[in-house]
Amino acid sequence: MKNKAETNKVDFQKAKNRASAKRTLRKLRIPACILAVLIAAAAIYTALGETRRSNFADSFKAIPSTLRSSAGYPFNEDDLSLEKLALVGDKPMLISKSSVQVLSQEADILQEIYPDWADTRAVSVNGRALIYSNNSNKAMLISRTDTLASFSEEGTVVTGAVSRCGRIALSYTTDKAQSVVKVYSPRQKTDFQWNCSRDYVSSLSLSSSGKAVLISAMGVDNAEIYSRIVLFKTSKTKPEFDVKIENTSIIKVVYAARGKYVAIGDNKTLILNSKGEIKSEIPYSYNSLFAVDCDSEGNTLLCCKISGGSKIRVMKIPSLGSVKQFDIDYTPASADIRKGRIALAIDNTVNIYSPSGFKKETYTCDNNVSTALITSAGIYTLENGSVCKY
Repeated sequence: MKNKAETNKVDFQKAKNRASAKRTLRKLRIPACILAVLIAAAAIYTALGETRRSNFADSFKAIPSTLRSSAGYPFNEDDLSLEKLALVGDKPMLISKSSVQVLSQEADILQEIYPDWADTRAVSVNGRALIYSNNSNKAMLISRTDTLASFSEEGTVVTGAVSRCGRIALSYTTDKAQSVVKVYSPRQKTDFQWNCSRDYVSSLSLSSSGKAVLISAMGVDNAEIYSRIVLFKTSKTKPEFDVKIENTSIIKVVYAARGKYVAIGDNKTLILNSKGEIKSEIPYSYNSLFAVDCDSEGNTLLCCKISGGSKIRVMKIPSLGSVKQFDIDYTPASADIRKGRIALAIDNTVNIYSPSGFKKETYTCDNNVSTALITSAGIYTLENGSVCKY
């Protein structure tokens, strides 16, 4: 039988061990919390997807540029050199004869590229821009601050598209096929290829995930022009649908939403369902369509001349919902759409409308506007070779 002294000794040792364990736990608590935060951050970072991660990184890469002194807006450029103004996310992208520049909201140069081709074209979605030329076999995918990928095809690039997740599609011509369509992953892996032996691909549009591609192609049969509208899933070689449209040249297709596809032609616009069936048709006369635009959400804007050209009909085909339209009594120099807003420019004025024609805002600019682009915070304009911000 243990005596009292031995019992006290044992109890003291247990207490000492418990105190030591508590001290150890307290020391491990902070590293454990840091580890948990890092694991959570890594999970969130992975869940964001490659495009959002790169957009997030763009914000940090832009900081050194915005700390420098800037002349601000208007940002002057050689009027004879400047060709186009576009957006990469909410940042203006200037396309000149020799370079592509991306500017910050304070007019700092975030990125400057010198492509080895002329007549640069651009398509931009969700902070990504695909730049290419119809006289080159090369293309580049850029973000606001960096060049993400470069592509070199077997033949001259005709057209391209970008998805919200960063996948891209390119169409080019070769000696072996009239048109070749390729879809690339964000890591430049070829996910899909379609060789079109007879027809000439005129337009491409990708789903948000980039795992489906909508194609328009044109051909001639017995001296009559026809168009094809083809939908592929990139995991399959057989199309979901392949529709032939007679007596219409389809110049642009828009993957509006799953189960809704828009095909804009020279004398009518078609809205198709997931089976390729034409659900509705918007007719107009030849040579009356003069402006077409679409945003990152799949909303489409059409501007057509009506009443002998004295009025302009503005139509919004939403990615979801029914077509809305209104008429204006002037011919805009520029038309742009972003979600629920439409920008129309005339002389030195830019009017912002709702899809039903309600004038929400009016901007009076310093000079006549040739291009007006809507951002979340205002507009950018191209005026006499200068980029302005309002």
